[in-house]
Amino acid sequence: MVPPALSPRWLLVLLVTAALWTGLAMLAAYLNTGQGPTLETLRGAALSLSLIAAVPVVFGFLGARFGFLLAQVGLLIGYLLLLRAFAGPNTGGFEDLAAVATFLMLGAIGLGLGTVIDIVRYFVGKRRAAR
Repeated sequence: MVPPALSPRWLLVLLVTAALWTGLAMLAAYLNTGQGPTLETLRGAALSLSLIAAVPVVFGFLGARFGFLLAQVGLLIGYLLLLRAFAGPNTGGFEDLAAVATFLMLGAIGLGLGTVIDIVRYFVGKRRAAR
């Protein structure tokens, strides 16, 4: 499912995840405002989310496959919380900003946790191979 380390297929993974997160962000924006995105908004979101998607893809490319997977899980949980914040009553004006920050923070937590798991698996495997 996830390509091996240093595989050129990670470029395809980057393109797919960037397109997926861009589409989901545009859906969230539509649900929040009730208006479709402009071309300028779509370009900006595509660039930003491509950079956001590139970080876990680079980790996966370098061998942190659990880092990539758990980053996606964190982003998905953050996205669901973002949708909940957008669907709820907006009372103070900072709910949108907090929801986006939560989305990014949960993705970073997933990336960090997954990378720690990958590092532990590497050293445990290396130790077992030495025996």
